[in-house]
Amino acid sequence: MPTIKDVAKKAGVSISTASYALNDQPNVHPETKARILSAAKELSYHPHGIARNLKKRQTKNVGVFIYAFGGPVFSETLEGIRQTLQEHEFNIIVSSGTASLNLLLERQVDGAIVFDNHISDDVLKHYAAHGMPLIVLDRLIQEENIFTSLIENEHLVIQLITDMIHRGYKRFAYLAGPETAFNNRMRFKGFEKALKQHHLNPYDYYQGDFTIQGGYQIGKQLLKKTERPDFIFCANDESAIGLMQALKESGIKIPQDIAIAGFDHIPLGQFMTPKLTTIGIDHQAWGRMVAKAMVDVLKGESIKGNLKPIGKILVKESC
Repeated sequence: MPTIKDVAKKAGVSISTASYALNDQPNVHPETKARILSAAKELSYHPHGIARNLKKRQTKNVGVFIYAFGGPVFSETLEGIRQTLQEHEFNIIVSSGTASLNLLLERQVDGAIVFDNHISDDVLKHYAAHGMPLIVLDRLIQEENIFTSLIENEHLVIQLITDMIHRGYKRFAYLAGPETAFNNRMRFKGFEKALKQHHLNPYDYYQGDFTIQGGYQIGKQLLKKTERPDFIFCANDESAIGLMQALKESGIKIPQDIAIAGFDHIPLGQFMTPKLTTIGIDHQAWGRMVAKAMVDVLKGESIKGNLKPIGKILVKESC
């Protein structure tokens, strides 16, 4: 990994001058500063935020990086993380977007919990390569200092779809989340595998976006079709809730005409009529689990047990 010494050498200046420029101090000539910044960029050098700002190794800060702040899944997971970090006297810094990249590249947090598939693998590997621990949620990266916490998406969906096949459903559809989302891909893999095992092909596929509005729009599109599935598995509960609302507005009976199931077990699904069948994940418990694992690593201890959140099939009234 490049150091400030490498930057200074490439720019033809002293280490102190390079340090002044990289810390945006006024006592460096603009042309010299530009040359130093250019050298740093060419070398992919990022100043160490802890060393630069605090002059000590540990900040007691843990970064939690998510791609959105809305929705019950994030809020429940964050609450579990917050509770555990504060119990162990660690601070929580929640961020998204460019701010997350800066915190990681400058290593301004002692460890990171990442629930954001928009942050590239390269950025996360760069952070971990400096000996900084990192836990990724519902994402798979195999690298030193990177730990993975995966929901058993594929296995759980196979269980649910197999159960629905045994209940007599034959014409299936999948309402997807974003194609780039790891959890969506794994849930779709389980959906396909279960149908293939029971020789139930073809199936309908609808491209959604994990939102209630997205599910609602898919429901409106579905109403235009003459042949409809008798069971739709939605990659998350929010999509399922939007879909249910659109169908109900048009007089489609659930589950008599079309049965629906989701994934996550968010509270809103249980206030729907009919109540939503889903795959339940205790997201707050998941947050507590990964936060405790991070605390253990930062204290120099090994992670106790696996980091798989418990999931279960919850058959309600929608199928």
